[in-house]
Amino acid sequence: MKRPDPFAPLAPLLASARTTPLHPLLFLTGDDDWIVAEGARRVAAVFREAFREGEVTAYEATGEGVKEAVADAATIALFATNRLVVLEATELFRGKGLTAEELDALLDEAEEAGDDARLRARLARKASALAAAAGVTVGDDPEEAARRIAGRVKRADRAGALAVLLASVPRSEEGAQTALDALLDFAQRAGASDNVLLVHAVLPDAQHRATQSLRRAARAADLSVPDEAARRERLAALGLERAIERKVLVEPEVFDLLSGRGRLFARPFLSDLDRLIDTAAGPRVTGEEAARQIADESKEYGSDFVEAVAQRDLLQALRLLAKLLSGATFTAFRPWGEREDAPAGKKGPRGEAAFFPLLGLLAAELRRMLALRAALEERAVPSAVGRRTDYRGFVDRVLPALKAPREGLPPFSLEAHPFVLHKAYLAALGWTAEDLRRALMGLEAIDRGVKSGAGTGPELLEAWLLSRLPASPARAVASGRVG
Repeated sequence: MKRPDPFAPLAPLLASARTTPLHPLLFLTGDDDWIVAEGARRVAAVFREAFREGEVTAYEATGEGVKEAVADAATIALFATNRLVVLEATELFRGKGLTAEELDALLDEAEEAGDDARLRARLARKASALAAAAGVTVGDDPEEAARRIAGRVKRADRAGALAVLLASVPRSEEGAQTALDALLDFAQRAGASDNVLLVHAVLPDAQHRATQSLRRAARAADLSVPDEAARRERLAALGLERAIERKVLVEPEVFDLLSGRGRLFARPFLSDLDRLIDTAAGPRVTGEEAARQIADESKEYGSDFVEAVAQRDLLQALRLLAKLLSGATFTAFRPWGEREDAPAGKKGPRGEAAFFPLLGLLAAELRRMLALRAALEERAVPSAVGRRTDYRGFVDRVLPALKAPREGLPPFSLEAHPFVLHKAYLAALGWTAEDLRRALMGLEAIDRGVKSGAGTGPELLEAWLLSRLPASPARAVASGRVG
């Protein structure tokens, strides 16, 4: 089936990358990170094919990265006849908008980064880019800059953490504006030569002065599409290309099913398609196989329900409970890395086979959380109570401190993988020891109620979850207004 080529707009860039003298600047944009990265890769491939002795270098748009990219593009190559310099510059073309969600995501990631110097440096650069996007100059006063940025999105309580990040930006990388000026200066001054600079960005702000300047100075291509229908068509074209590349037949219905899940980005779409091709019984991928894979991925597991309760997301827990008790099979844990062999067992129409396994999973997790919470408080582990610690920090510092023998305290022996203990530790930070004790007593009452005939297990467990909701959401669920 003939479909439009998603990379057709690349034609002027591909022509420029193979013809000397090279145009000094190419500008590639789009609305999908995989599509834009693939477009840049194709331009580089054409350049390598045209100039066998040529050189390709790549940079990210940090302060130093832009300066080095521009210097590379402006310098005669000593060991190559031609040079293609690729600059990933999404952060340079951000608009003035900044959301609380962006700031929260950045600071949460920084909090979990621990002592990872490389990750913290990357996050510091990202904080600097957010400051530039918000129009705030950091200069010599990162605390004042952080206060202004955090206050703008009503996150004043997080200004201190942001200031720490901004203060850690290396001097050589301060000021995205300076990097931007260097790039714009190159765009205005450079002429056709043996070198070319390819700048690519995802969803640049069309009103940004740099976006407008580069579109005027460069040979530009935009790989964006106008609407959802065009996104689906683009994914189908990518899927057909991947099928030809891997020498398999893929029924058109497969593309419709995969894009119909609402994941209209190339990376997850192609990942799903590759998994289907890898597991297909023969050289043909059918719509039935795609539907089966989607149904399996949408299946709920007992561990999902337990995790929702542990995170105190009780509305989600109620939804998951209803799905688990209305299904045909019950599986305790979501498989990771391996295919699930078989469901655990059949259930009756009201989920009799699922109820007690679910209750057991939940009770075991709450006991684990209570043991961790109590041990943290008894042993007064520094920086562990009330503060999130990443997995490495938990394994290296918190867990050894809990297990270390101390006079007058019993040994801490909780048999579980450190990853499981870390998840329980993070969840326990949202509970008090008394909350967990009462929750376990509630589960014990449910068990007694089922055995004494006070009610069915699903009814009692739902009532227990409803009793722990705030009053308004509980009334909404009870009246059926919450789906």
